[in-house]
Formats: sequence, C-alpha cells, structure tokens
Amino acid sequence: MNTGIINQQGLVFLNATGAPVLSRADSRQMRAHITKSNFAKRRQRISQVETKGGESNKQTTQQALHRRKRSQQKSQRAALDTNPTELPTTESPPCAPSLQLLRNFRYLVFLDIRPTVQDPVEKAWFDLITSEPVVFEASLAGGMRCWGPDKESQQNADLHLSRATNLLVDRISCEQVPSDAMIGAVMTMAFGERLADNDVAWNVHMEGLINMMQQRRHHGVSSLPPVFRSLIALDFMNHLLGFPRFYHLKVVDMLSSHGDQVLSKLAPIPADLSLLKTAVDAPETGHMGQTSHGVEEPLERVRLATRALREFNDPYVKATSRSLEIYLNLLWPLLFTIDLESVGSELKDAMSEFRIKACPYMDLTSPHYILGLLATEKDSEASAWFLDRIQGSVQVMRQRGWSDPLSVMKRGLVHEPHIHHQFTALLDDGINGLM
Repeated sequence: MNTGIINQQGLVFLNATGAPVLSRADSRQMRAHITKSNFAKRRQRISQVETKGGESNKQTTQQALHRRKRSQQKSQRAALDTNPTELPTTESPPCAPSLQLLRNFRYLVFLDIRPTVQDPVEKAWFDLITSEPVVFEASLAGGMRCWGPDKESQQNADLHLSRATNLLVDRISCEQVPSDAMIGAVMTMAFGERLADNDVAWNVHMEGLINMMQQRRHHGVSSLPPVFRSLIALDFMNHLLGFPRFYHLKVVDMLSSHGDQVLSKLAPIPADLSLLKTAVDAPETGHMGQTSHGVEEPLERVRLATRALREFNDPYVKATSRSLEIYLNLLWPLLFTIDLESVGSELKDAMSEFRIKACPYMDLTSPHYILGLLATEKDSEASAWFLDRIQGSVQVMRQRGWSDPLSVMKRGLVHEPHIHHQFTALLDDGINGLM
C-alpha cells in the first residue's frame, strides 16, 4: 500500500491506523523541492543580473544582492513597526511549494484544513517553516509524534527527528550564524520532548538554543524574532505550573539582561511567589493568606509586576498578564482581589487576537484555557469560548487514539491542589468528555 502524505499529485495517503505517513522518497522530494528551488531561483536572479551587464545602467551581482538585502531589511522593519508579532526572518523567501503541498503539510502538523492562509503574520510563520529543511523535518517530527500513540506514527516521528538533528548538526558545524529557521527548529524539537515528558532531552534542546543565541549575539543579532519572544512570555504560566514548553531560566535571563522588558518583569515573580507561599502557609498567617509580616514585601512586588504587565499591548503578553491575575486570585482571593469574570473575558479577548493558529497540542498544554474557564461564569460567552477550544482539541486527540489528552496539563495542575480541585469540581458539575 502506498504511504506518505505527499505524492506527485499532492494527495494524502493513510496507513492502516488512519495516520498519514511520509515515506522516505516523498520526504526527499519535499526537501529537494525546498533546497533545489531556492538554488534555482538564486541562479536565475544572478543570470538576469549578469545579462544586464552590458546595459548603460549595468550593475554587478554583488550590488544587486546588496540592494535586494537592503530592500528586504526595510520591508521587515516596516512590518515590525506595524505588527509586533511579525516574523523578521533573515532568510530569503523560499520558492513557494505547491498549494496542495502546503495544505497537506499544514494538515499533518497543525491539523489545519483551511484552504489558504490569509493573515500575513501566519503566512510568515509557514514561510519560515518551509524555508529550510531542518525546521521542516522538525515540524514533521512533532506532527507525527502527536498524531497518534501507534507504533508506526512514533517510528516515523523518530525518523524525522533524526533527520532534523543531523541537519542541525551539519548547519552548526558550518559555523554559520544560526538562522531564524534553526531557532524555530530547536524550539519545535523542545516542544516535542515536552509532550513526550522527556525532561532531559528538553533541557538539551534548550541549552542548544542558548548556544545559538550566544552565537547570534556574537555576530550582532541581539535578540530573537518577536514571535519567539512572545511564545516564551506566553509560556510563563506553564513555568509556574511545572511543565514549561519554551520558558527556560537561562534563556529568560539572557533575554532579560539584554533589555527584554516583558521578560524582565516576569523573571522575578516566581521567587516572590515562593516567598508568598511560605509566608501564607506559616502558622501565624490568617486564613487564605491574610497579610502578615513575611507577606507584605513580596506581595507588593507581585502587585507592582502585574500592574506593569498590563501596560503591554502584545496579545501574548496580555494573555499572560490576565492568566497570572486569575491564578493569583484563585490561590489568594483576599490578597489579590479582582473582578474575576471581567479578567476572564479580557483573557478570552487577548487569546482571540493571536495571529498564528495554534495546533491542538499547543491548546492542550496551555493552562490559559483552564484558568479562563475557572474565571468565567458557566454559560457565559467567554466560558463557552474556552470550553469549545478545550473540547475540540480533546476530541481530535481522542480520535487518534490518545486516551488522556489532558495528561500534560493535569500533571501541572497537581502542583496547585486548590486550582486542581476547582477544575475537577467543574468537570464533575457537568462538563463531560474532558477527563
């Protein structure tokens, strides 16, 4: 039986378990398409420049490429000014694969069945993924890892992960400045290891990310693209609950020390929360954390930090800010008094502004949905929005054989028994099909 998601006609084939499998030949075809088309387009541009050499306004290849690079940089700066989550990639845009090819890829990795992607930010994201074979293979590895628990899906995930690793090693050995695509590949691989509950491999990938950031800084690239920084900020709540996907202390320290204002505000909060928990649990402290001598200073610092985070307009930061406020209120309602319903609605509005459509695996490892559900009134518009996202993702994962799609999130909620109890009570109150 034919296997693979991509054939010459751009069709999808399924294996016996219903999971699409990318064959070696088809994978080589896609990688060759990405690589050869880039080289072909480059040769065509150079040839065109050389042909014009005899004209009165002749120009050398080097001058043409230099002018093109300046034009790209100008366009990227303009896009960044109008949209803080735009991807300012340093790579040239790839020669676009066929529309059907991209549809198949989006379906496998993101379960995205939309015929086209209209949003320019999301399009830039897919352009980045297809710009280099390393991030393409890493994305396929993540997609196959999550597609289903069956042996064949996991073996194909291992195959693509091995290819991504080899490509990454080859790129690093060339001593080139790590590209945005390479950064994306490493973060994608780290996400896959988090889903597999492999802390050791996750740390290895994140340490690799740190080394890449140091290399880029050595060559004058001072930071990560904004969308990557936004994902790290969004992951702050995952860090608090003990299952970070992208939030690594060394990465955060490096970005904070080089002027990232959002992460500079977030970085000190966990230590202050630890002091708060110790002080609140002390025998002399009143019920649910009424103020005592050890509570006042860290409490004031956390309050100041939450107020400062509200000043940022990036939707990812807004989501983190509102989720943090809900989290603090659920833990200590007497210390952090907020209009819970209002903040829950603001969280929904912020997440609705996300420009890149998340896959179900991202949704099911995002505590923001659970916190939003706990903050909003049953049968309200905001509550229905959070519930719909969770139920939809759970249904998709169960159809592929996953018996407990919320397992990663539930492991994190165990660290906060009070929130875990409220979530369990909410499910027992009539929200079926999630546990």
